[in-house]
Amino acid sequence: MNIKILLLVVTSLGVVFGMLYQAVSLFRNNDSLSASLLLIGLVSFIGLISIILKRLFSELKQGITFEDERSKKIKLHSAGTAYFYSLFIWIALLAFQKYFNKDDILLLGLIGMVSTLFISWVFTKNKKGLE
Repeated sequence: MNIKILLLVVTSLGVVFGMLYQAVSLFRNNDSLSASLLLIGLVSFIGLISIILKRLFSELKQGITFEDERSKKIKLHSAGTAYFYSLFIWIALLAFQKYFNKDDILLLGLIGMVSTLFISWVFTKNKKGLE
C-alpha cells in the first residue's frame, strides 16, 4: 500500500475519532447546537474522504501513478509564485501592524499564504504550455 494512502487513512481516522469525542462531550454539556453542527461536519468529512479513497484505490488498481511530470511542475511553479506574493502580503501586514494585534497579523498572514497558493495553483493548472 502506498505510504500516502496509509497516511491519509490514519490521519482521517484520527480526525473522525476526535470529532466524535468532541461531539459526545458537547452533548453531555447540553450544547446540542454545536454538537449537531459538528456531526454534520463529521458526516461531510467522512463522505469527502470516502470519495477520495475510492478514487485513489481505483487508480492504484489500474496502475496509474498519482503524480506525473506536469503535476510536479505545477506544484513547483505555483509554490514559487505563491511564495513570492506571500512575501508582499507579509510586508503589507507588517506595514500596518499598529492597526492590528499580533494574533490578527499572524492569522491574516497565514490565510493570505494559503489563498495565494490556491490561486496560484488554479492559474498554473489552467495554463497551457507548461509541459
